[in-house]
Amino acid sequence: MSCYNNIMRTWKNILQQACPSVAFRANEPLAHHTTVGIGGPAELFCSISTKQDLTAVLQIAIQEKIPITILGWGANTLIADRGITGLVIKNTTNNLKILDQNLTPKDPEQLTARWQAATADTNMPQFQDLDYDEKSAEQVLVEIDSGAALPVLIQKLVRQGITGLQWFTKIPATLGGAVVNNIHGGTHYISEFVESVEVLDASGNKQTLRASQLEFDYDYSRFHHTDEYLLTLRLRLYRGDQERAQAIITKWSRQKQKQPPRSLGCVFQNITAKQQRELALPTPSIGYLVDQELGLAGTKVGDAEISKLHAAFIVNTGRATASEYLAVMRQIHQAVYIKYNVSLKPEIFFKGFTQEELAFLTPL
Repeated sequence: MSCYNNIMRTWKNILQQACPSVAFRANEPLAHHTTVGIGGPAELFCSISTKQDLTAVLQIAIQEKIPITILGWGANTLIADRGITGLVIKNTTNNLKILDQNLTPKDPEQLTARWQAATADTNMPQFQDLDYDEKSAEQVLVEIDSGAALPVLIQKLVRQGITGLQWFTKIPATLGGAVVNNIHGGTHYISEFVESVEVLDASGNKQTLRASQLEFDYDYSRFHHTDEYLLTLRLRLYRGDQERAQAIITKWSRQKQKQPPRSLGCVFQNITAKQQRELALPTPSIGYLVDQELGLAGTKVGDAEISKLHAAFIVNTGRATASEYLAVMRQIHQAVYIKYNVSLKPEIFFKGFTQEELAFLTPL
């Protein structure tokens, strides 16, 4: 224990001397930094609000071989009860710059949402009801720090007459986290709007990557498998219809109010359109599968419960632990596999767990 404490103190001293403007804390409880209210302590923790400090801290940590975890909003990450080793950085960088308002128009590359690919989806008709095309509007290039809170950013942009991101209203995420997981809102993925990103690579060097290099897919980007850290993002947005965008924000906000609190959002991805057809299901929605087909809504382990409001969500009804949350995920995964021979893919991230604890998620 004394050797462990000495290592942590050494890390803290090195980082504090190199970055005196940042406060580093040992054994910070991470449950306070997640939407689900679950998670053990960080060995070392800091909150960073400027790109300059974020870059400096990351470069020192890389140089000293300190394990790094970036935590944004904490809305789709399950943190183990034992916590996270190394340095946890809460990224709240939020600078916004408008770079170019006379862009040559370019059509975005679009992915198809899984529910859209379904031929008989009865679960999400409101998405198409709200959708409209902005491609004819003037395009504008903006540069935004990776820690910008997405709900705040969307409102800030619309107030300046810049639209495009209204489809992602009320999604609890930082912009960086949204791009890492290529979030989807209605018929749109955030990858449609990404022009390029600036990252620190595994050696601590800055690189600029084009959108075409980011391997975007459903709930996926290259950052799932690389040791790269997002610093800033350049987005191609629109000088669109401000009033219409604000109306979408209002409607989406009402829709999102129906979603369960104290959760990590949907814990598993929807099944594919191919799987839906083969299983003769009316929708690819994982919530439908868990609730209507398997009857698991309301299933509990300790204080972790499959929500009765939306069965794709697991909620913390009191003082749930990560072990309890994971046990509920295991029940869902096993039930779907036994009945349908389908291995569900998680839609959330896991930090601090062993390979053995997550082995049930490995496709069979």
